Amino acid sequence: MKRFLLVMTLVVMSVCLVAQITPYGSGRVGFWYENRDEDMTGYGESNLGLSYFLQANSRFGVDFKQESFDAKVEFGATPNLRLLWARQCFGSWSLLVGQQDYVSNQKVNQVWGSNLELVGYGAVDGGRRPQVKFEMTNGFYAALVPTSGILPTAGAIDILVPQINVGYDLNFDSFKLMPTVVFQTYSYNKHSSPGENDGNVLSLLGAIAAELKLNPFLFKAGANFGSNTGNMGFAGPTNLARWDHAKNKTIDTRTLGAFINAQMTVDANMNITLGFGYAASSNDDWENDDNRMGAYLQADYRVLKLRIIPEIGWMNEMDGNHEFSHGEFVKVSQGSLMYFGTQLRYDF
Repeated sequence: MKRFLLVMTLVVMSVCLVAQITPYGSGRVGFWYENRDEDMTGYGESNLGLSYFLQANSRFGVDFKQESFDAKVEFGATPNLRLLWARQCFGSWSLLVGQQDYVSNQKVNQVWGSNLELVGYGAVDGGRRPQVKFEMTNGFYAALVPTSGILPTAGAIDILVPQINVGYDLNFDSFKLMPTVVFQTYSYNKHSSPGENDGNVLSLLGAIAAELKLNPFLFKAGANFGSNTGNMGFAGPTNLARWDHAKNKTIDTRTLGAFINAQMTVDANMNITLGFGYAASSNDDWENDDNRMGAYLQADYRVLKLRIIPEIGWMNEMDGNHEFSHGEFVKVSQGSLMYFGTQLRYDF
């Protein structure tokens, strides 16, 4: 046993001598005063309170690089596994296997809400997903991701193909263009009630973001359109397919979103950012769309390794639909939230 441990130690040491291993981390604390109006609280009056916490997206990880091979492992504060992937380069293309960020270039840099980044309020993000990803050096990529099966009704899911993501990251010096498409389909067995049909949920998301750098400004804008995007695990206003008992079929829910973000570099240690996003969902069964929007103003100030990021913002859930048991929909106001405070952050 001692001989085995000695051999393994020598193997690990030999690998470390020819590889570049870089540990890193980020500690983030949120300190926010949040004021929810009477519609959001649901008990007839507004509420102002302090939210002070260690952000779940604080992390510690290790980068591994060796010639044409690289890998990453990263853990979050909860604790949880955030990233674990390896990638081999074969000249003009590479193959990645593991858990990596997914559809992550379609968002901005809002830090409230553990770095919400206006996701679900005009921006979109797939989070971190297991995947097999093919990447070209010219920016084209295609990934196979496990299907997110969320049913609009009771029953078992039949999955035959994985979720598919195809995109292209185009860089032209001071201008970037980043289109991406996500597709998913699955079927489900008959609802528990007699006489109801089997169903199928087809989900599709198309998104495009663009960045333009005009010193000292950096502008980013994006738009997205999808159908049943919630069934793929994307955040947004009510965006799940729903089962219509009267029509005995699945009704698709369409979602539209857009955002704009402007950042100004004041000096080497400070940026000021203003962002706005809007999203809306619609369904043929609804009389009214489900809407939401968000806006924020942020300063990002660096003192040595400390980042102080004060921010003020407004998150408005606007109008939505309440469904009664007999299938009638009523328009409801879902309320809004004002917040101000700061994120304190060390990256190391």
